[in-house]
Amino acid sequence: MKGQKTYEAALVKLNEYISAHTMRKSRVREMVLEQACLLPPLFTADQLAKACEAERISVATVYNSLELFIKAQIIHAIDRQRGKGATQYEVIPGKQIHMQIRCGKCGRVSEIKDQAIDHLIRVRKYLNFDMQSYTLLIYGECKHCRKPKTSTEK
Repeated sequence: MKGQKTYEAALVKLNEYISAHTMRKSRVREMVLEQACLLPPLFTADQLAKACEAERISVATVYNSLELFIKAQIIHAIDRQRGKGATQYEVIPGKQIHMQIRCGKCGRVSEIKDQAIDHLIRVRKYLNFDMQSYTLLIYGECKHCRKPKTSTEK
């Protein structure tokens, strides 16, 4: 089951982060993470909170857990509407490289692989910084949302 594999990989990463930062393990956090791994690839905090209702996990705990998962690089926050309150989350426990194109109109998301961009990013050196992973989000307009030019626009 894909959700189970994702959960297991995410849990390993969470436990590594918790150990490295001398935090205590929490079964509640693990339950929130498990629910996040069972949701569709892009989900909102509200969707996760609703999924956690059966376990009687508070909304505050869900938000706090999301913040921890982001710091642990297990979940990636995506501001789809660029500051208009439509943040979505995606579980990415094993990915070191994360490149996507996103339509600003309909929200379609596509994973991309671009070896030229990957090479440019990997060879780039930053003063006093050792890069471990990266996320690249390219916003634009997909072919479904682009209007064909009319004869008066040509």
